[in-house]
Amino acid sequence: MGKLKVLYIINSLETCNGITSYVMNYFKNIDKEKIAIDFLICNSVGLNGNYNEEYIKNAGSKIFFVEQIGIKNFFKVIKEIKNFFKEHSNQYDIIHCHLLNNGAFFLHYARKFKIKYRILHSHVTKSADTKLKKLRNDLLIPIAKRNATNFFACSNDAGEYIFKNKKFTIIKNAIEPKKFLYNEEIRNSIRKEMNLEGKFVYGNIGRLCPQKNQLFLLEIFKLIKEQQENSKLVIIGDGPWKERIQKKIKNLGLESDVILLQSTEKVQDMYQIFDMFLFPSNYEGLGIVLIEAQISGLKCLVSDMVPKETKLTEEYIVEHISNTATDWANVAINFSKETYIRSSKLKEIIDNGYDIKTQTKKLEDKYIEIVGEIENE
Repeated sequence: MGKLKVLYIINSLETCNGITSYVMNYFKNIDKEKIAIDFLICNSVGLNGNYNEEYIKNAGSKIFFVEQIGIKNFFKVIKEIKNFFKEHSNQYDIIHCHLLNNGAFFLHYARKFKIKYRILHSHVTKSADTKLKKLRNDLLIPIAKRNATNFFACSNDAGEYIFKNKKFTIIKNAIEPKKFLYNEEIRNSIRKEMNLEGKFVYGNIGRLCPQKNQLFLLEIFKLIKEQQENSKLVIIGDGPWKERIQKKIKNLGLESDVILLQSTEKVQDMYQIFDMFLFPSNYEGLGIVLIEAQISGLKCLVSDMVPKETKLTEEYIVEHISNTATDWANVAINFSKETYIRSSKLKEIIDNGYDIKTQTKKLEDKYIEIVGEIENE
């Protein structure tokens, strides 16, 4: 068997996007002598000098684009997808699709144009944020499943939610642990630069969207601030709710207490400045930022909609998403007062299988196994 050629299909190359981070972690660590990976992206937003785009190109891989599918351009984009596979399908052994709804179209044409090995990958435990999108996705996801040959998930919850009784393989949201180790020198330097010395800093990293629930986070922080004067909130990310979040910060009178930062490829340094990680997500396939936060020794206050397997340390409290902002604020304040000597949690991460080197070898072996299984049928 020669070098396997794999096509990844993802929605974006934004740096603060969970699926993008997941894919890039594996891409950076995969044995490129065994497996060559190209990318098909459904959205070119955020690609002006994008770090991930540059990294992929410098590694010798190709990036292809189609427009994001919408009502107005639906037939135009479907034709683009069809033409792409008509032209390029003979170049790939495996298509690895990280999109569930639009995966219906990509996997259909991958099958039509004879890509034998078609992986559908679940990163979610909820199909959509609204009833209308859920109706759409509940129609499209079964089509995607019918056109796939294999199923992957980032967690057991994400696999069971989408694939039900089908057999699926868990490829964890693994990271490069040493990048996220607690570093007091970096912490002090950045906190001084950001004028955060002597402050208790709450942090949140993620796409600015309904799933990540930052509007509710701001309500929580407003109540925290009323009782904990020296507190600050830092939110890092980009996304469709950016303007709403900015407006809410202003309406709550938090302009001087909330710092909203764009995505950064140096996100590992930002964990150092936090004292607690707040994560009131409405749903998660896993929540890779929580793995990163825990290795840096952070206290984490997390929604009960996050899979249980994310909990790797004792400094981790789960709060019901249905509870009020007051409930969340009180838990956060009490948690912040608990004595805790911060230290890195390298052993916990490795023992629970979140080391990227180990998981990448598992992924490589799985690709080779899939090709062998189907060729032998």
